[in-house]
Amino acid sequence: MGGVAGHMAHLSEDTDLTFSEIVDILGKVANAEISNATEKVDGQNLFLTVDGSGEIKTARNSGDVKKGGMTTDEYISKWAGHPAENAFTNGFKAVSAALRKLSPDDLEAIFASGQKYVNMEIMYPDNPNIILYSSPNIVLHGLQYFGDNEETAEMRQLTKQKFSKLSSLIDGASETVGKEEWAVNGPKLVALRKLADGTALEDVTSKIEAFASPVGMDATLGDYVEKVVSSYSEQAGLPTDIIKKLVLLMLDPDEAKTRGITVVKLKKGLPKELQTTVSTLGAKTKSRKYIASVLKPLEIAISDFAIEVLRGVKSYFVNDNDQEVARMRAELEQSITYLKNLQASGDEKMGELIDTQLAKLGNIENVASSMEGVVFEYPPGSDRIYKLTGAFAMANQIIGRARRSGMTEEEIEFDIIEDESDDPVVDTDYPKTIAIVPGAFKPPHKGHLDMVRKYAAGADEVVVIISKPTKQGRYLPDGTEVTSEDSLKIWQTLAAGLSNVRIEASEDHASPVTAAYDFIGDKGPLNTGDKVILGASTKDDDWRRWLSAGQYVKDEVELLNPEETAVEPSQHSGGYMKLLAMEAEKGSDLYNNMPSVKKGKPPGQFHASDLRFVLVEATKSDVARKMLEDFVGEENVDTVLDILGLSTVEEMSGAGAAGGYAAPLGYGSAKTQKKRNKQKPYMDLSLIDEIMELIIKRGITQ
Repeated sequence: MGGVAGHMAHLSEDTDLTFSEIVDILGKVANAEISNATEKVDGQNLFLTVDGSGEIKTARNSGDVKKGGMTTDEYISKWAGHPAENAFTNGFKAVSAALRKLSPDDLEAIFASGQKYVNMEIMYPDNPNIILYSSPNIVLHGLQYFGDNEETAEMRQLTKQKFSKLSSLIDGASETVGKEEWAVNGPKLVALRKLADGTALEDVTSKIEAFASPVGMDATLGDYVEKVVSSYSEQAGLPTDIIKKLVLLMLDPDEAKTRGITVVKLKKGLPKELQTTVSTLGAKTKSRKYIASVLKPLEIAISDFAIEVLRGVKSYFVNDNDQEVARMRAELEQSITYLKNLQASGDEKMGELIDTQLAKLGNIENVASSMEGVVFEYPPGSDRIYKLTGAFAMANQIIGRARRSGMTEEEIEFDIIEDESDDPVVDTDYPKTIAIVPGAFKPPHKGHLDMVRKYAAGADEVVVIISKPTKQGRYLPDGTEVTSEDSLKIWQTLAAGLSNVRIEASEDHASPVTAAYDFIGDKGPLNTGDKVILGASTKDDDWRRWLSAGQYVKDEVELLNPEETAVEPSQHSGGYMKLLAMEAEKGSDLYNNMPSVKKGKPPGQFHASDLRFVLVEATKSDVARKMLEDFVGEENVDTVLDILGLSTVEEMSGAGAAGGYAAPLGYGSAKTQKKRNKQKPYMDLSLIDEIMELIIKRGITQ
C-alpha cells in the first residue's frame, strides 16, 4: 500500500515464500478455497483517527501521523483548489458524519485516543482513476496502530477485533453531503469462483516448476535470488565474503543494518569496476529493481493465472460490469496508440513501457473485470497480506503513462491517473520521482544533457535549475558574458524533445546547491509522497555535496540516497579525441591553450572551461567549430553561437532558425562589440584515421 500504509505484496515479491507454497496458494485460489478474499478498489487513500478529545484527525503521510494528524480545517484547506478537492473533502465529510453517530466509548475503544488509524479508500465517480465506479463510496481497509510502544502479536489481534467492530457498526451507512449520497462500507468479500477446468492452474504450476528448477520447489524466492546474485558476483570477481554480505543487504536490509552492512562499506578498497557492481546490486532502489527483474518470469506466470481467476468477476461498486470493461478497453487502446506515436517520434522510453506491459497483458480482451483485484491474508491469522490484480496492473501502467505524457481530454474520457505500484492509490497528483539537476551551466553542454537524459529515463520528471549569476558574472575568454537567459535558451535547445524535462532559472540563489535546497524544502513545489533525486555524477564523488540535504527536504518527501542515484559522467566521442590528437601532433595553439591540457586534466571528459575556450575559437577555426559539435551537437552549433552572439555579422544576416532557435535581429552585435573573423572553409577530415594511426605510433595519445 502507498501513503502511510506501505506496500501490499504480490506473491512474486515475498522472497520468504517457497515455490511450493506459492503453488499451494494458487491451488486454493483456483479451487475457491480462499474464503477471506476482499475486493481491492481503485480510489484515493486516506487515514483517519479520533483523538482523546473526540476530534477527528486525518493523515496522508507519516509526518501527519507524527504530529497527531491534521485537524479538519487543515485537511479541508489542504485540498482547496486541488483537482481532487470534492473527492477528498466530501468523502471526509461522509465518513465523519458516520463516525459521529458512534458512542464516545466505542470511538475510544477503537481508536485508542488517536493511536490507531483506520485506513480507507475514497471512490468518487467525478474524479476517477482507472475504474469508473457507479456512485460515491468509502471502503474501510483496516485499522493500524501508530503508538509509541512496539506492537505485540496480542496487540495486533486486538486491533483486528476492533476493526471488525468498527466495520460492523459503520458498514452500509448512508450519508448526504450536499446533493451527493455517499455509502460507507466495510471490506467487501469476494466469492472466488472455482475455475471450470484445471488448465490455468496446470499452466502456472508448470511454469513455476520450470523456473524453480535450479534451486528446487522447496527453496524460497530469496534462495533463487541468492543463487543468481552469487553467480553473477563471482563472475564479476567479487570476493566471497563481500558476496555474502551483499546478498544479505539485498534480501534482508533490516538485518544488514543491525550488522552495520552498507553499500559504502562493501565498496571500500575494491577496484572501481567492482564498486560499480556493488552499487548496482546493493543500492536500495537498484536492488529492488534487480530482484524484480530476476523474478520477472514468475511475476508474469502468476499474472496470467490471475487474469483467468478474475475474468468476468464483477465489482461490488460497479452497476454494469460489461459496460465498464468495454470503456476501459477502449481507453487502453487509445493509450497504446498514443504511446506508440510517441515511440515513433523517437521516445524510446515509451517503447520500452509498451513492450513490457503488453508482454504481461497479452490480448486487450484480458481486461475482463470491473474489479481491480482481490486481497487476502494467507495463512489466516498470519498478518501476511497478498494481492492478485490480473490485467489491471498493466492497463493502469499504460493508461497512466499516456495521461501523464499529455494525452488530451479530447482523446480520453478522464485525465487523472496514478501509479499502481503505490498501493492503494495515494491521490490524483500521484507520487512522482523528481530529479533535480542544478548548476551554473556557463554554458550547458552534452555532458550535462547526458546526465539529464539518464535521470529522465527513470524519473517521472527532471527539473534543471540554472542558478542566478554572481555579481562578477559569467564570461567567455574573450569577455562575452554568459547570462542565465543564455543558459536557459541553450538548455531549451539541447533538451528539445525530452517531454519530462523542465528548465527554469533561479531568481534568488547564486549557489546551485542552495537553489536545490529551496526547491525541495517546505516552500518548494514537491507534493506528499514524492521521491526526489539530487543530480550528481560519480566523478570525484560529486554526490558528496548533497550529504547535508536530508535536513532541508520537507517531511513528506523522500530523498533518495545521492550516492546511489549518482550517474557515470559521459565522455567525448572518438571524433573529438581524433581532432584533439591531430592538434597535439601539430603542436597547435588550439591544443596547447586548451584549459584541460594546460591543467593536466583528462581530455576525454567534458570540461566547461574547454567549452568556453572552444566557443570563442569556433569563430576563427574550422577544427574548433568541429570540436564544438561534440559539446552541443552538430545541429545546434549555429544556434548556440547565435545565442551567445558569437556569429559573424555575415552569418547573422543570413542565418535563419537553426537548431530550432531563431536569433533576434541584432542579437549578436548587442552581445559584444568585438569584430569576428569570417569562417574559413571546413578542413578535409577524410585522412583522420591515417593521422590517428601515426599519432598513436608516436605515443602522443598514450
